Amino acid sequence: MKTTRIFIDTDLGDDVDDAAAFMLAFSSPELELAGVTTVYKDVEKRAEMVRDLLSLWGREQVPVTAGYGRALIERRFDVTEPPIQYGLLDGKKERAAEEAGASGPIPKADDQIIQALREDEDTVILAMGAMTNLAVACIREPELLRKARIIGMGGSFLNSQPEWNIICDPEAARIVMETCENLVMMGLDVTKYLKIGEDRLDAWRRRGDARMDYFLKGVDLFRKATGYPVTFHDVLLVAYLLDEQVVSLRKGNFTVELAGGLTRGTMVDQTNYYEVDPEVEGTFRFADQVDLERFFAILDERF
Repeated sequence: MKTTRIFIDTDLGDDVDDAAAFMLAFSSPELELAGVTTVYKDVEKRAEMVRDLLSLWGREQVPVTAGYGRALIERRFDVTEPPIQYGLLDGKKERAAEEAGASGPIPKADDQIIQALREDEDTVILAMGAMTNLAVACIREPELLRKARIIGMGGSFLNSQPEWNIICDPEAARIVMETCENLVMMGLDVTKYLKIGEDRLDAWRRRGDARMDYFLKGVDLFRKATGYPVTFHDVLLVAYLLDEQVVSLRKGNFTVELAGGLTRGTMVDQTNYYEVDPEVEGTFRFADQVDLERFFAILDERF
């Protein structure tokens, strides 16, 4: 069986889809997790949560590095604000902090991304949050990142609505989109359909499995804090690695809008709209449709 080496850049700790994406990856022997970096706001606490999840799955050997909590330009985020699901670490916080600082000097997130790609250029980067860490790596090693295979969750390509991961650091997203030639994006156009109903949540509760119960406790914390539905946005990145037919991809020539009170962070299509069937330059691709039957079949088989 061919194994795909992956590296995850994540804002795990607020929405529940990041943890679900990890769990699907852990349940897939075809995937080997080489490392994790955290991004957005309190990245140290997010790194604690990643280590706790890895420990639960017996993956303590996977290196975890806290990345950049602030955007490249804007400074409007409170980087001391804990993740919504940080309560999962009640009783474990002091131990997690001690373990995180016990191994000497802490490398930078961009160091870890660059090192992972130098070790194996076929490593697939899964970008599950703001693209700040990746943008810094692009600035430092543009040729290395230009060739890297990156699958990201972010953007809206069939609508002008700004999407969360992009609006958190639009400048970073533009740098990544302009640098990386092997970039595929899964936007809200498809991920918004991946809602998890109460029937599946109830079935997961009935398993009596400690790992699933841990995840469901995070679901309860997230829903209590936000009232939002459980939607598996980031899980689609892993599902796509397992079965590329789970989405259809379209080439596009997009950039990220950096100005405008209503448009900052939106994806702007730069193809020639005067043409009926314009030629699309570049190699960028985005998902325009998702096969829900295939996605939920993967989920029901492995999650």
